[in-house]
Amino acid sequence: MYKIIDTHCHIDMEEFEQDRDEVIQRSKAGGVDAILVPAVEPEDFDKEFKLTQRYETVYQMVGIHPHEAKKATQDAFDRAIEYLNKKKCVGIGEIGLDYYYEHSPRDIQKEVFANFLDIATENGMPVSIHCREAERDLIDIIRSKKDLKGVIHCFSGNDELLKAGLDLGLYFGIGGILTFKKSTLKDVVKEIPLEFIVFETDAPYLAPVPKRGKRNEPLYIYFVIDKMAEITGKDAVEISDVAYHNASSVFSLGL
Repeated sequence: MYKIIDTHCHIDMEEFEQDRDEVIQRSKAGGVDAILVPAVEPEDFDKEFKLTQRYETVYQMVGIHPHEAKKATQDAFDRAIEYLNKKKCVGIGEIGLDYYYEHSPRDIQKEVFANFLDIATENGMPVSIHCREAERDLIDIIRSKKDLKGVIHCFSGNDELLKAGLDLGLYFGIGGILTFKKSTLKDVVKEIPLEFIVFETDAPYLAPVPKRGKRNEPLYIYFVIDKMAEITGKDAVEISDVAYHNASSVFSLGL
């Protein structure tokens, strides 16, 4: 059995409303010691906090997804800062840029992202960074910040982002994409030192093969670890152990 920390899982979403207890219980029984839940919008903060009180293995992050950047009022920033003082709030996320859908204007996305990065560094907190078809702007912003720590969430294999992330000492969140037949991540992941890898599901999205097309859940990280072992030729237990240590360290979980 592998040791697992799911560094990015939307267990608060409605897709888990009917069986959240069962999903978390079987995840824990299967070796998942922590599930980190990122916020999408300000309304998520309190909902996630209540989940951290109910479930031992659940931790929260506060942030605003780039899709919802237009909702980032000063009150939302202030509330996020308040939650950072709560015991099981372990980071800021998910934050970043998304030019694929562009649900919020690009200038607002960039401003909100930069503001959250400042909040993170001022409070010594790690970040969970979302990037889709916005690599150049995102790299410019993260390179302008000092003492940044955290994870490039749902890393898909972009070479420029890989170089920038490694230069800054950021970790790379590897999930179900690694198992997809047409994914280029299979080639790129060999270039990432194991010391900079963490695992995630992004559940309920991006379920790995052989569960693709179904609702994702924390326990499915097993399939991602097995695929990485196959690709890299490394021992799966070693991979899981190092990634577990990485995640516990960057998010100060003390596990």
